[in-house]
Amino acid sequence: MKEQLEKLIELQKIDLAQEALRLDVETRRQKVESDSDLLQDLGQALEKQNERMSETQKLIESKRGGLEEAKKGLGHANTKLGAVTNSRDYAALEREVETFKKSIAQAETEIEQLSSALTEAQAGIDKQREEYEALRAEIEKNQQEVDAAAASIEDRVAELQAKAAELAKSVNPQYLARYRFIRSKRPGAAVVSASGGTCTGCHMKLQPQAFIQLQRQNSLECCQNCQRILYYDAAEAEALHAEGNNKI
Repeated sequence: MKEQLEKLIELQKIDLAQEALRLDVETRRQKVESDSDLLQDLGQALEKQNERMSETQKLIESKRGGLEEAKKGLGHANTKLGAVTNSRDYAALEREVETFKKSIAQAETEIEQLSSALTEAQAGIDKQREEYEALRAEIEKNQQEVDAAAASIEDRVAELQAKAAELAKSVNPQYLARYRFIRSKRPGAAVVSASGGTCTGCHMKLQPQAFIQLQRQNSLECCQNCQRILYYDAAEAEALHAEGNNKI
C-alpha cells in the first residue's frame, strides 16, 4: 500500500505540474484580455473627449465670428456718432456704442475662458493618449509572450502526460479511478497527508480509529469529510511534532 500511495503522490505531482503550466498561460491570457478591455474603454473615452473638444472649438469660432461682427458694428456706430448733429440721435448712438462694447467685452471673456478650457482639455487628452499608447504596446508585448509561452509548454505538457500515463500503468486500477474521480471534483491535491490526526486537505480532525487505521497503511484511506485520499508520513509527523515542541 505504501508503494501505491507513493505512486499516486508522484502521479499527482505530475498532474499538478501540468496544471501549473496551463494556469500560468491562462492567467497571462486573462491579463491581456482584461487590459484589452481597458484599452477599448480608454479609446472610447478619447473619442468622446475629442468630440467635445471639436464642439468647443466650433463654439470658439462662432464667438469669434460674433466678436468680429460686434467690432464692425462698433466701428460703424462710432463713425455715425461723429456725424450726428442733434442730441437725440447722439444719445441713441451712444447707447448703441455701449451695447457693442459690452458685447465685445463679453465675447472676449468667453473666448478666453473657452480657449483656456480647451488648452487644459488638450493637455489631459495628450496625457491619456500617452497612457493609451503605452498600454497598447504593453498588450502587444504580453500577447507575444503569451503566444510564446503557450507554444513552449506544449512539449513539456506532452512529456508530463507521457510520464503520467506510464506511471498510471503501475497503479492499482481501483486506486487510480478513485484518484481521478477526486481530481475531477476538487481543485488541487487529491492525495494529502494526515498530520496529528488532521486532514491537511480540509483541516478537519479525523476519527481516532480512522487515524490509527491510516498509520497501519494496510488499505486506501480517505478523509470522511472531503473524501481526499490520505497518507501518513512518519518522518513528516515527527518533524511537525518537533517544530511544535520548539515553539513551546
